[in-house]
Amino acid sequence: MGVAGLSRVVAVFSVIVVVVAIAAFFGGMYVGRPGAQAPAIQTVTIGSTVTVTRTITQTVMQTPTTPTQTQPSTPPISLPSKIVLGLAIPLSGRQAEEGKKGFWGIMAAVKWVNEVYGGVNLYGKKIPLEVKYYDDESKKENVISYTERLITVDKVHFLLSSYTSALVFAQATVAEKYKMLLVNVGGGSDTINQQGYKYIVSLWTPASRWMWMVYDALKSIDPGAKKISILYADDEGCRILGGGASAKAKELGFNVVYEKVYPAVINDFSPYITDLAKSGADALIVCAHLVNGQLFTKQLADAGVNFKLIAINPAPCIPSYYDALKILAEGIVCPSQWEPGVKYTPDLAKKMGVEWFGPTSDEFLPLLRSVTGDPNFMPSYHTGAGAAGVLLLVRAIELAQSLDPTAVREAFNKLRAMTLFGLFEIDPVTGMQIAHEMVLGQWQNGRFVVVWPPDVAEKKLYYPLPTWDEKKAGKTASY
Repeated sequence: MGVAGLSRVVAVFSVIVVVVAIAAFFGGMYVGRPGAQAPAIQTVTIGSTVTVTRTITQTVMQTPTTPTQTQPSTPPISLPSKIVLGLAIPLSGRQAEEGKKGFWGIMAAVKWVNEVYGGVNLYGKKIPLEVKYYDDESKKENVISYTERLITVDKVHFLLSSYTSALVFAQATVAEKYKMLLVNVGGGSDTINQQGYKYIVSLWTPASRWMWMVYDALKSIDPGAKKISILYADDEGCRILGGGASAKAKELGFNVVYEKVYPAVINDFSPYITDLAKSGADALIVCAHLVNGQLFTKQLADAGVNFKLIAINPAPCIPSYYDALKILAEGIVCPSQWEPGVKYTPDLAKKMGVEWFGPTSDEFLPLLRSVTGDPNFMPSYHTGAGAAGVLLLVRAIELAQSLDPTAVREAFNKLRAMTLFGLFEIDPVTGMQIAHEMVLGQWQNGRFVVVWPPDVAEKKLYYPLPTWDEKKAGKTASY
């Protein structure tokens, strides 16, 4: 063979090597697990199709803040038949009520994506979502093992979080180990996003700020109220909430006359209530999940210890809080991440110069009641957060045009959008939420209504709240 012939052979071989290398690179980038078989997915029945006639998605700026991609006509590799979301979520145990509320929000959003939106847009194709989930029974050890199983055995593409900061914190370590993107829809502790993790994105307002709106309302409606008592559980989220509430109260000039931490698992609040009766506080700030919150409220009522304002989070934000306590729940306020009565809309997004994505609350509620099979199902903010987690993940996948967790995490950095849950934007380094705002809800005449801030309030804040004796005599917190 001559020199010229040999040169041609070398050139052809070099081209083949380059082509194979490029194919291998993009296979890893877009598939993540090339050649892996599809996991055996647990079938979830989420009801019949719900028709929505409005515009499904829109970019509301002439020059959108969120970049769009020009999709090539042919993807670099074959696309999966479905995008699998993995959940370890408390459907039993102490956090079951909140976990179920969040679960149904997730499933309603999946239904919207698949049946209304038509699937996730990847390279001009519409790919449906599917959900694989395990009941973590509100136990940390289960969250850890199930999260690892979802990644290594079930081969899910992305994770949505459990509920409570303690469980999400445990889950985040596993996600980070495997470089798996975790969308946090159930943990508010600031510390979750302060560990240097690169694969977590949070939707909630950080817990240290949850009670700040209570102080805004109190200072506005009663400038003379100066004394605050604070009680919170010894768990990951409540410690941050309580510490943040205490620091902010002092910054604003309130006098924190009582501050205590109680065990996360507790059967009797009497010693704390005895001390609270002596505090002489105008307002009481409490962090308690549903079971503890119901018990504390009942014992406080039995002891007849009154305050002008009682704010508890998150217990009163759950409809079953009122179901258990009835009229005793009247007037109790709860800072909430979301309520159906707060109307985030495409028009509002347009005015604010951000992209809108997903159904409005009015469109979402029929979907939600369809998947639950309960026409009277009452959502909580856990429901809205679960739904928003799915919607925002879909949008980030579409921006990245990839299923690679790193690429989608980077797309989240560029995403500033509004959903039915409100505004979304993260700190690109930590993944902490920096745009979402909370509202203050209050039980009034059997309904949990938004009372603050005034520009989105459904009702005026009822203040001071009725005494326990007045409520037992039939008085409600309504004007």
